[in-house]
Amino acid sequence: MHRKISTILLAMIMICAMAVTLRADIEPPVSFGAPEHFGVGYYISDSLYFTFSVPEDMRDYIERRAADDPDNKQSFSPHFQIDYKIDNGSWHHIPGWDSPKTMPNSRNSNYFTFANGKRYVDSDRWSMTGIFEEEESFKQFEEQGWDYLKSHFITFRVRFAESFDYGETYTLSPWSKEFILSANIKADYNKLINHAPTLLYADLKATASGEPYFDIKLEKHPGDVQDLHSMSGSSVRAEIWMRRAGDKDFKFIRYEWVNSELLHVEASDYFSVDNSKQSYEDEGYEIKVCYALDLRRYKPAGIDSTTSVDIYGPFSNVISHNMPAWSEASTWAAAELKKADEYGLIPDSLKGADMTKPITREEFAELAVKLYEKTTNMTAVAASPNPFTDTANAEILKAFKLGITTGTSATTFAPKALTNREQVATMLSRAIRVMAPGEDFSAAGAPSFTDEKDISPWASEHVKFMSKNGIIKGADGKFMPKAITTAQTAAGYATTTREQAIAMSVRSYEQFKDISTAAPSGSSTNSVAGTWVLGTLSGGTFNAVSGKYEGGASGLGQIYTFKGDGTYTALVIWSNAMYLTGSYSVKDGVLTLTDRVAEESDDDGKSWSAEEKLPDSWAYFNSIIEGSEKYLLIGQEGAAPPLVDKANALKYKLKE
Repeated sequence: MHRKISTILLAMIMICAMAVTLRADIEPPVSFGAPEHFGVGYYISDSLYFTFSVPEDMRDYIERRAADDPDNKQSFSPHFQIDYKIDNGSWHHIPGWDSPKTMPNSRNSNYFTFANGKRYVDSDRWSMTGIFEEEESFKQFEEQGWDYLKSHFITFRVRFAESFDYGETYTLSPWSKEFILSANIKADYNKLINHAPTLLYADLKATASGEPYFDIKLEKHPGDVQDLHSMSGSSVRAEIWMRRAGDKDFKFIRYEWVNSELLHVEASDYFSVDNSKQSYEDEGYEIKVCYALDLRRYKPAGIDSTTSVDIYGPFSNVISHNMPAWSEASTWAAAELKKADEYGLIPDSLKGADMTKPITREEFAELAVKLYEKTTNMTAVAASPNPFTDTANAEILKAFKLGITTGTSATTFAPKALTNREQVATMLSRAIRVMAPGEDFSAAGAPSFTDEKDISPWASEHVKFMSKNGIIKGADGKFMPKAITTAQTAAGYATTTREQAIAMSVRSYEQFKDISTAAPSGSSTNSVAGTWVLGTLSGGTFNAVSGKYEGGASGLGQIYTFKGDGTYTALVIWSNAMYLTGSYSVKDGVLTLTDRVAEESDDDGKSWSAEEKLPDSWAYFNSIIEGSEKYLLIGQEGAAPPLVDKANALKYKLKE
């Protein structure tokens, strides 16, 4: 047992660890979900691009298959079938498609190849007359090309049809969602691309010959982006932008199609090649990624141009290595910017930015949420559904749900609009009221300003509170709340720079971090008390007398019970059962497990091995409230926030 469990420091990550130590054959699946984000893009004549991604159960099978045999099973190539109907006609599907005798020879059958940890989307191009040569309408399609789709439409669907016994039987998935190809149907591509990628890591490495390259991992691409990628003929790009130490601005260095989640980017043009160099740890760089599409590749957009017509989504979080947290800053701001970096108050969108520039409403919302989360040690939850049509930024939706900010109308937020001083004072004041609801928010003792008449009524109390506490200050007896003349507006009067906003955030944090008592719905709490469940377990019970788990269980999963007396028990079932006990403590968002003892059972809990002591362990955590449900997000040992489910953390549901 020691070999299996001594290498894991938290049983929360047992599933990942056991996948390495157990090498049993992977049973072939008896069913698959339907292909996801299926779309068809027009190329030329009757040639079309078909693109889709794997469902979660197939992604899981690919990963388990690779873990079982890392040397030989890093990819999986399932077959699938294409079906169609023209206009309001019937589907082409016939019962013979379901027969193992005829299906392998069907011309409509093909396969895609998906790669473990890298590619879960694939695409290829086919001629319709080549696949369905008996269909007379496709001959018209071949002759007329895109013009055919101006008076006709073709509906497509796909399903998996894979054999695991050399053609004796087939596993057939449900059909995918239908996709209609027509010159008269145009998707809202600006809305679909309006999502930021999530960067998990961006490491600069060296090949065996010393050539530098970036190893970049993205979280699963958002569904809207995958849909746009499919309908545009697999043409959405993940653009990679880099800034080196000493560079003022980010530079575009390369793109990869959205088919991939793991990107390898040659970097010798940006870093000197030293064939004796084994590591690039001392280099300074930052990486960010955004989605982009040349609309000429999406035929329904109707773009007729000899040059690219690109649309872009927002940038991802920034991965920074050996870089300062800003590119430009005023001398007076350096000390507080340094504090902000140390406190973790600078949002990713502002890392590496020119801090002397005005801050936008979007950036300030992100800054305010960061202040709230760091001060309270809680994780805010985004408002759902999204009330705004001009942003999908989760940080804005968190600020909105917390009451820190409002929209410019019922449906708009104006994320790129600049802020003025009274708006900044109001949003920071609201953040403090949520963080420290028991604080005295009266205006008694606040300084007077000669331009108080220019302060909007809705901002007056907030301005006075913030100035009373020295968080936001005036100059020469004036507060300068907002521009009130055309000349002031043109001159940028009363706008707030990024460094000014960050300095105010630092002052707020230092004043209120020790008195914060907030715990509103939509946030996390610094508590793990309760019983938390991951996965699906059924059968079996705990014996209250013996304190042991007794058998009959099935499924895979974990149950952790953190008691009010500082002790815990846990059950973990993978290929066998493991029962754990110990003590726990929480502090500053870190869960520490001590006095850990484990027992293992290979017979469903009928008998147990001798107790084995385990080393102490720790991990960051968030106890999150989402609607009426409570979850515990626990990171892997050493994983730094932000915690992302299935990337560097696992998510447990509270058992009521």
